[in-house]
Amino acid sequence: MSFFSNLLSKVKGSKQSDDFDDDDFGIDDDIDDGMEEGEGGVPAPSALREEDDDYDDDDFGDTQSKKSGLSKKKKIIIAGSTAASLIIGGGAYWLFFTGTEEVETKHSDRTTASLAIGQPQLGGLTPQQATGAGVGGKLVAGAGAKLSARSAPAAKLSAQSSTPKLSAGSAAVVSATVGGGMGGYDPKNAESPLSTAAVADVGINIPAVLPRSVASMGPKQAAEALPPATDDSLFETQPIGKLPVISPTGAVPWKTYARPFNVPAGTPILGIVVSGLGLSSSLTQAAIDHLPNDVTLSFSPYGGDTQNWVNKARAQGHEVLLELPMESNSFPVDDPGPLSVTTSKGMAENLKLLSQLMAQAQGYIGFVGRYGSAFTQDKKSLSPILGELKTRGLFFMDPKSAENSLSLTIADQLQLSRAIADININVNVSPAQMRAQLDTLATITSNKKIAAAIIPATPASIKTIKDWAQKLQSVRIAPMSSIAGRQPS
Repeated sequence: MSFFSNLLSKVKGSKQSDDFDDDDFGIDDDIDDGMEEGEGGVPAPSALREEDDDYDDDDFGDTQSKKSGLSKKKKIIIAGSTAASLIIGGGAYWLFFTGTEEVETKHSDRTTASLAIGQPQLGGLTPQQATGAGVGGKLVAGAGAKLSARSAPAAKLSAQSSTPKLSAGSAAVVSATVGGGMGGYDPKNAESPLSTAAVADVGINIPAVLPRSVASMGPKQAAEALPPATDDSLFETQPIGKLPVISPTGAVPWKTYARPFNVPAGTPILGIVVSGLGLSSSLTQAAIDHLPNDVTLSFSPYGGDTQNWVNKARAQGHEVLLELPMESNSFPVDDPGPLSVTTSKGMAENLKLLSQLMAQAQGYIGFVGRYGSAFTQDKKSLSPILGELKTRGLFFMDPKSAENSLSLTIADQLQLSRAIADININVNVSPAQMRAQLDTLATITSNKKIAAAIIPATPASIKTIKDWAQKLQSVRIAPMSSIAGRQPS
């Protein structure tokens, strides 16, 4: 700036008038007319070359020698001012579109990472590729002042291709018993695989159920304890664990572990299975404590400490099923996870998976299918599974995920104790709508005399069933063992 001050003072010393108006120069009002412009409206460097004719003496039309020297000084001032504008404008342009973006990017990354952790993760056996802006994505200024979506960084809890998959052998320890009822599986933590993350790699969404969500259920049901499953003759020990068997005396597990049930002849009976338990400790305990004891409870293979939950359920008086995940036609929307039996696996592999599921606990009467719209229609794949259940004296319930299911036909051929769901209750509705579905179920039961339903466990569904059952008339809720073999195929 001192250069321009000295230059200006010299000009003032030789100039008789202090004003530089357009008339002195003999040019148009806009001195920039005809000048090239660069980005941001700054004159292009080509406009300032010394050989350019825009700034020679002929342009000024000044014939007086007195103004000749002054005109040259004016030209120097104008050229200097223009150069300064170019430098300042260019610097501002660089700072805004480079320096600012770098700072904004760092801030955006920190913000995105924090937002991504709070987002619910929807998982799948085959992780889906994210499209568009990532979770917590942010619009930032890019080159040319255009807005572009910046994807979220990889620091979020979602299925990544480098993340180890949950193997069939370790899936039994996937647990949701973390305090507060949230849980999940962390394959990187070999010692303690529990975490608060969703099991994104296996398509299992862990329900976030806090204790306060089930605190208003009212008084607990009175316990009607069933005998503990301690009869050694009803299981065999294998390297994978204890597997159920028919005892040498002919006792079968499904009848031994059944809940006793007696009603007058002709009374309509309704079997209700509340599914998806074992994933949330708060939700599972609420189901055990508050559902009518005649309601059957089923436990997910992706929950942890299954034997402990089975013991608690039986101590309260509930009959217990384990869940058998099966291949669905709608995969990956309906993803049964890595422990599922599928049509693409061979018989030996499917039976090995079944053995792993059977070894999770003792004291259950059998299995209820989970999904299965593809598997239950494939006779070659389904027959060995049902045959193994028959051999080990267990019960099977078809979830009725497919109208053309072959399970009842094959089960009857094998003389396997079985049942089928007449209705799958939708719990993604209001309590009033859930009660309407239960009322419809009661009507069906009255007409058919025997019916069954599957209801996923949620705080709302548990409370709704409890309140609805207290007002139920003419229809009795029955454990699923009482429905076995009594529904038409």
